[in-house]
Amino acid sequence: MGQRKMRPESCKVPVKSYTSGERWITVPAVMSIASMAVLVRSYLGIKLVFLALLFLGFMVSVYLKGTRVVLYRHLVWFYVWIALGGVVWAIVGALHPANYLQGVFDALRLYVVWSAAFVVLYTVLRSGPSLAIIHRAMVVAGILIPVMNFVALYDEYRGLGLIPESVVLELDMRVGFHDGYIQLTSENIGIMFLVAPYLLSLHFRGDAGKSNSMLTRLALVLSLILVVFSGRRALWIVVALTPCMVLLLSHLSGSYGLIKARWGRRLSGFAAVSVVGLGVLLILPENLMTIPTISHLKEAFSSEDERTIQKPYLIEGFAKSPMFGSGFGGYAGYQRNDERPWLYELTYHSLLFNTGVVGTTFLLALFSLYLMRVVTLLRRFKEKSAVPFGLLIAFFSLLVGAYSNPYFASFDFLFFAGLLPYLSTFQCGFDEAKSTAGLVVCP
Repeated sequence: MGQRKMRPESCKVPVKSYTSGERWITVPAVMSIASMAVLVRSYLGIKLVFLALLFLGFMVSVYLKGTRVVLYRHLVWFYVWIALGGVVWAIVGALHPANYLQGVFDALRLYVVWSAAFVVLYTVLRSGPSLAIIHRAMVVAGILIPVMNFVALYDEYRGLGLIPESVVLELDMRVGFHDGYIQLTSENIGIMFLVAPYLLSLHFRGDAGKSNSMLTRLALVLSLILVVFSGRRALWIVVALTPCMVLLLSHLSGSYGLIKARWGRRLSGFAAVSVVGLGVLLILPENLMTIPTISHLKEAFSSEDERTIQKPYLIEGFAKSPMFGSGFGGYAGYQRNDERPWLYELTYHSLLFNTGVVGTTFLLALFSLYLMRVVTLLRRFKEKSAVPFGLLIAFFSLLVGAYSNPYFASFDFLFFAGLLPYLSTFQCGFDEAKSTAGLVVCP
C-alpha cells in the first residue's frame, strides 16, 4: 500500500461514501455497545470478546479495505483533560494519609486508563457509520433489557427457577414485590436512563425517518413498560421529565420545527403536567399520601432515605477541604459500601467532596464547553440530526440519573458518558455518508 498524504479534514474537500469495510465494523460494533448496555457491570469476558471482534474488523477494514482513520482533536482533548484531572486528584488523595489507596488506584483506572481506551474506541466507531451503529445498539438494548427483566419477573412470580442462580448473582437480577409497586434490582435497569429517553425523543421528531422504525417503536414500548414496573423512582422522574428536556433542547438547538406537528402542543402539556406533578409531590406532606406507589416515590425525598442520610457527611467533608477537596479515596465518615468505603450514591456531592471547588468548577467548565459545541452543531446541521439530538437527550438523562447512583464508577456507564465528546466530532455535519480519504487530523 502506498503512503497516504496527511492533511487536515475540511468540509469542502471531495467526499465519498462508506464502501467496502463498513460491514466489518458495523456488526461487532453494535454487539459491543449493546453488550455494554445489556450486561452492564457483569460478564466482562463476553464484552471483551465483542470488543476484540470489533478491533479485528477495524484492522481488516484499514489494511485490506482502505477504511480511513481519523483522529478527532475534540475527542482527544476532552479525555486528555479528564485524565489530567484524574492524575491531579489522585495525587491529592494520596497526600491525605486517611484516604484509601485502593480508591486512588481505582480513580486512576477509571479516569486515566479508561480515558485512553475511550479515545481508541470512539475513534474506531467513527471509522464506520457510528450514528447508525449506536442507534441500533440502543434499539437492541431497548428490547433485550426489558425481555430479560420480564422473564425474571415472571420467573420470580411463578417460582419456576428458570434463571440459574449464577446468572441472577452476576446480573443482580432480584425481584421484590411490595405494596403498590415492584422493585427490580438488575444492574441493566440503570441503562434505561439512556435508552428510554433516547427512544422517546426519536418518537417526537418528524425527521427521524428510518430511525423510528417498527423495531424502534417496539423497543420504546417495551422500555416504557419496564420503566413503569422497575420501581426505580429516579427513573420514573427522568422519563416523566423527558418531554421537558426535548422541548428545552429543541429551542436551544433551533429544531423545534422538526418536532412532529401533532406532538408540539402535546409535548408542552406533558411537560407542564410533569413539572406540576413533581412540585405537588414535593410539597404535600407524607401523611396525605395514601397511594402506595406515590408513597414509595415520596420516600425518595424523605429524611430516612439512605441518600439523604449521607448528604450531610459529604457536605461536612467538603467543608474541611473546600478548595481542592479530599482527593480520590476519601472517606466522609459514613460507610455506605463495605468493600469500597470511599464510594457514595450521591455522585455530585461526592464530586464536590473529592475535588473541591477547583475540581468541580474544572469539570463543569469542560462539560459546559462541549455542550455548547454540540448544541451549536445541532443548530448548524439540522439534516440527519434526529439521532444526535436523541443521544444528547440520553446524555442529559444519564447525568440526572447519576445524581443518586454511582454510575460513573464503571467502564460501561463512563463509555455512554462519552456521548458528549463523541457528538462534538461532527464538525462537518451528521451525514456520515460523507467522508474524506486518508489519515487526517480533524478539528
